Amino acid sequence: MLHGMCRHRHANENRVTPTTPAKARCLVEILRRQVTRRKLILLECGIIRYAPFADCGRPLWDLMALQPWFETTQPPAEWFKIYRATQQVPDVAPSNGQPWQFTQVNGHHAVEWLEQHADGTADDDQLLLAGEYFHHAEYAAEAYRFDTPDDQRAELEIRYGVASWLLSLREIGPKLWNMLDYYLASFPGEFYVWAAWRPFHPEHQAVATSLIDDTLGHPLRSTRFDESWRTPDTIAIASTMYETRDFSSAPILADVLEDAGCDNTDILTHCRTERRHCRGCWVVDLLLGRS
Repeated sequence: MLHGMCRHRHANENRVTPTTPAKARCLVEILRRQVTRRKLILLECGIIRYAPFADCGRPLWDLMALQPWFETTQPPAEWFKIYRATQQVPDVAPSNGQPWQFTQVNGHHAVEWLEQHADGTADDDQLLLAGEYFHHAEYAAEAYRFDTPDDQRAELEIRYGVASWLLSLREIGPKLWNMLDYYLASFPGEFYVWAAWRPFHPEHQAVATSLIDDTLGHPLRSTRFDESWRTPDTIAIASTMYETRDFSSAPILADVLEDAGCDNTDILTHCRTERRHCRGCWVVDLLLGRS
């Protein structure tokens, strides 16, 4: 069992060591060299959307929508930039004399901004606003710990666990790569709740590692891809699945790829196997020219 902060998925203490089983250590080190920042951000968001989190079996995406802090009124990015630079609350109106425009933001918006940022369709201001939302969520959840009746403590611990998990996405930096070590080599089976720990849902790691496989593919196989397989039909199906996050047409994509001459077993099997896919799926990315 791991101890202390190393149970957080981005902590450096999760890194594989010489004592890590050789197979896991080799897998992690190869994936760390191959994976891109975009893939890791989309993987984080896929785990939020689909991996059952706590004993209730709901993923974080569903759990956050049940929280009292899910929706908040948030100032624009410029307000936060001034506050960060001065550590003082900005004036009621900015220098142009117009009042600050506050908008309603919720946790789903914040996660979607991360996904859009990964694909280059959200600007740095939206990434900043997502980070500030995650900070607000943790701050609001922390406030509920005081004067909590004993019969509500279990529910509120889950509430804080959700917020604490999201808070780690406030800064998307080099430590993001540590999530590979966390899930593939040092998974502790518990998430953080108010200076304590609670068990994940039994299927959390299995779903997360399945999404890692969906996103990154087999690290030791170099998939041969023929440009002739990138037809208007295959691109249309892949694009629709990517935009809608509905991958139920993956078996149809396999058939259309075969019609285009694709004979790659890895690609066809990945599309036809009954499994969870997410944005960043390696087959869809191949077709759309994404990495």
